[in-house]
Amino acid sequence: MKLDALRKKLPWYVFALVLFQPVLDCISFWLTRLELGNSLTLVLRLGVLAVTALLGFVLSRRKWVYAVAAAVCIAIAAGHVYALYDYGAPASIVSDLTNYIRVVQLPVMTLCLITFLRENEDSYAKLRLGMVGSLVIILLVTVLASVTGTEPHTYVDGKGYIGWFNTTNAQSNILCLVVPTALVWVYEKKGTDSVWFWLTALLGFGAMFLLGTRLALFAMVAAGFGLGLSLTLIAPKLWKRGLCFILAAVVFVLLLPWSPMNSHQGTFDNVQSNRQTIADNRLEAYGLSKDATAEEKAACPEALHDTYYYHAYDFVKIFGMEQTLEHYHYSSNVAEITAQRPKKLLFGSMLMENSPASAKLFGVELQRFTVGRNNYDVENDLHGIWFLYGAVGLGALLVFLAYFVLLVIRALCKDAKTYFTMDAAGWGVGLVCCMMHVYLTAGVLRRPNSSFYLAAALAAVYYLTKVKSYGQETR
Repeated sequence: MKLDALRKKLPWYVFALVLFQPVLDCISFWLTRLELGNSLTLVLRLGVLAVTALLGFVLSRRKWVYAVAAAVCIAIAAGHVYALYDYGAPASIVSDLTNYIRVVQLPVMTLCLITFLRENEDSYAKLRLGMVGSLVIILLVTVLASVTGTEPHTYVDGKGYIGWFNTTNAQSNILCLVVPTALVWVYEKKGTDSVWFWLTALLGFGAMFLLGTRLALFAMVAAGFGLGLSLTLIAPKLWKRGLCFILAAVVFVLLLPWSPMNSHQGTFDNVQSNRQTIADNRLEAYGLSKDATAEEKAACPEALHDTYYYHAYDFVKIFGMEQTLEHYHYSSNVAEITAQRPKKLLFGSMLMENSPASAKLFGVELQRFTVGRNNYDVENDLHGIWFLYGAVGLGALLVFLAYFVLLVIRALCKDAKTYFTMDAAGWGVGLVCCMMHVYLTAGVLRRPNSSFYLAAALAAVYYLTKVKSYGQETR
């Protein structure tokens, strides 16, 4: 009887769980801004994860799935700890395992949300409503941050509007999942003729536009065109309504020349131009032209020493000047040497090369990516999982994600007309954009605030393809 009572309350737990995410982000922002550390939000997130996991396990009728998931997670953790000690005594085993828990949140939260949706199907409606509520909170916080003069801005040059949220790429990913699902929800409730539809579309796309990341802008366009084309394919007679989704995105496409991202790029290009002039002058001091070949510069590496000491000092310090020059192919292009994403990927690759074989299977310690005040933790999630948890960790994650891809493919092949709905399109567009964030940024898989929304989307995929009844038999 007690379990039945819990099942009845699941929809409201799911709703509160989703709404709590942006609130946690705001708390984290202010703790960071006031230099109070992130211990409180870490404890809160771990507490929420623990309560959710316990609730999911207790209510699940398939406890063996939880047992298998726990066994896999523990086995990877054990292998990772072995790899750390195989290299030497880790600098901070607690910090490293805490980071692992952040990664594990995705499969754990997904599994729990699936349980909630299976045990009480009303939870799905509250999950969608929670996504709408999250968007409302995000919009209000962004406006409040700007009005009160506490807006931290997306870029250090004061461009872009992120609100009281700490991580740019994570916030970009959150918006790419929340906006299309919320817009579809409003469309289903009010239609395209309602002021609420246009308010949601323009404010949602506007938040992505003002955030100013490339992926946020891409997701804005993908949401507008993706949802518009989806509606046209689902119901060709409603093509005019589909056009409304597209027009909402086109408004901001026309404004791209004045976007925060475009303005920031102009400032950055000027800085890089000055740096390149200095590097070219150093080459000329050794009798080399700026167009000298790699072979010519390899014959006179001293011409590059000052440039690399200045722009890649940590590489030189840890791996030596010779190895650093070889990995950069004796380049004198400052843009190549200072580009953060390739630079961090190269740092991770060089760490792997200088680690025992166990690191290839289970990864290296997170602390090794920090040199002094500089952090070389890669800005690509899949590479990050590979460097930190090796082939085993990355393989397990890819298998996990592939399962949901197969669910979608199976459903569409079985009966595309039934399964391809606007509801599914909203989640689908968000997931496609989310996967681009996974590939191109480190803003999803190791960011609990961001990975929660991915977990919600994956749980929705499971519900729509395996649980929901479409007027026929329950699939």
